[in-house]
Amino acid sequence: MTLVAIAAVVVVISLPRLREFALRENESDARALLSRLAATLEVHAAETPRQVEELVRADGSLAQWTTDGEYLEDGRLLRRHGYLFDVTVGADRRWAVRAWPWRAGRTGTRAFVDVAGAALVVHPNDGARYSGVRGAPNVSELDAAAGWREARGEE
Repeated sequence: MTLVAIAAVVVVISLPRLREFALRENESDARALLSRLAATLEVHAAETPRQVEELVRADGSLAQWTTDGEYLEDGRLLRRHGYLFDVTVGADRRWAVRAWPWRAGRTGTRAFVDVAGAALVVHPNDGARYSGVRGAPNVSELDAAAGWREARGEE
């Protein structure tokens, strides 16, 4: 009985930490892939890759980063490690790569946008505003008033 009680305590303490670890890992993976996609976009912007699948195909080295991903909506979106990725054009006609949680709070929390020629920005996404296929961040609202801030290396 004592062993069962000890095991129950360990499980109760460990599960929230394991979930927190998984969320952090998903966000870290999303940020790493987003950086690679953004770098590829800068190189291949003249080819106007309108979908993330086209962008991945434009650079063969990205294939290793997306083997465990899934393309959705005919290649417009990439779902990988609990995050969705896409390519879009902002109001200022600059290309951007976005990453946001597939299910905010369960597969990731924060949202990221990397606009060509600008710093990577991050949103805490506390209210799960950015979540799911229809929950992409609007690239015309990437200011501090909307909760966006420049991402720093330690995040």
